[in-house]
Amino acid sequence: MKILKRVLKEGTIVLKIETLDDLWHLYNTVGPADMVKSRTMRRVRVGSEDSRKQESVRKPMVLTLRVEDVAFHTFSNRVRIKGPIMDGPSDFVSTGTYHTINIEPGDTLTIIKEHWPKYILDRLKEAVKSQLNPVSLVVTIEDGDAELFLVADFGIKEAVHVRASISRKRGDQKTHDSTMRDFFVDVALAVRSQLEQAEIGLIVIAGPGFVRDHFRDHLSKAGIKDLPPVVVESTNAIGVPGAKEILFRGVIGKAASTLKVETETKLIESLIEHISKDDGLGAYGDGEVRKAVQFGAVEDLLITDKKLREGTEQVRRRMDNLIRDTEKIRGAFHIVSTEHPTGEQLHRLGGLAAILRFRIDR
Repeated sequence: MKILKRVLKEGTIVLKIETLDDLWHLYNTVGPADMVKSRTMRRVRVGSEDSRKQESVRKPMVLTLRVEDVAFHTFSNRVRIKGPIMDGPSDFVSTGTYHTINIEPGDTLTIIKEHWPKYILDRLKEAVKSQLNPVSLVVTIEDGDAELFLVADFGIKEAVHVRASISRKRGDQKTHDSTMRDFFVDVALAVRSQLEQAEIGLIVIAGPGFVRDHFRDHLSKAGIKDLPPVVVESTNAIGVPGAKEILFRGVIGKAASTLKVETETKLIESLIEHISKDDGLGAYGDGEVRKAVQFGAVEDLLITDKKLREGTEQVRRRMDNLIRDTEKIRGAFHIVSTEHPTGEQLHRLGGLAAILRFRIDR
């Protein structure tokens, strides 16, 4: 995603949609009462009204809609934005008539909001950032041979190659362990260097044997600050073939998605446990959560994407203020997807809940 123009005092942001992920971000950005302007196709009648040769044709034009409905069509890779036409070529369209704009990768659109919530601005910022930086660092490794790759939308880029001579186990076991440990230290240093140079959200350690598991254990104890999530995968080879195997199997996308779902699931499970224990550390519903934020007690604020997306403008503003106030008290906020069961479980609780640092009087 690219932000081509941003004038918040006018409520305007112009976006270029580049990937399928961008469509999901767009779906969660545009809401009812927003104004959306984009190039689209509309069927119109041409020819004299009195002529029998009048025919219906599809013509390209730029229209501005007041949004009433937004749908994400995964099967056709598009976001459909529907609403009455507020502006367009007067010779072809009438103000107030309805139209649907289909947004696909490669399209550009202008979104005008009366108020841009911080969580949406943060979402757009992360969407842009995710395409400027590598998605993950892939470490393919076996005895004495490790290659590090940056893997992102641009493909695979080799970062560094680490080689070492490992003493065979048939010799001195202590020497073998020592040379392997030194090798791991060198590879961990290479990983640390890559983390310092780029924004990396995931590390994948891969290889055909058990060395990958041993290196994962070493890396977890290496004392690297802000180490991203680490997953281990089996591959048939190391080097470029191993990295391509990881890419082609969709490991990175699945891992990132799984990690997010796992985090959200653990939070919801923790919330439900606190509620069932009635220990005062789990709050849900607008009133309870707002009170907890006012007391500075919120550790994790949980809001479903459906509550944000389908709420009225007044509800969205209230949620935005709640998120801002949570950040002021150094709490974390999580927008939980209702695409998985725990997200739906949260939505049945009203779509808003919090895990507290300390109990407050109700």
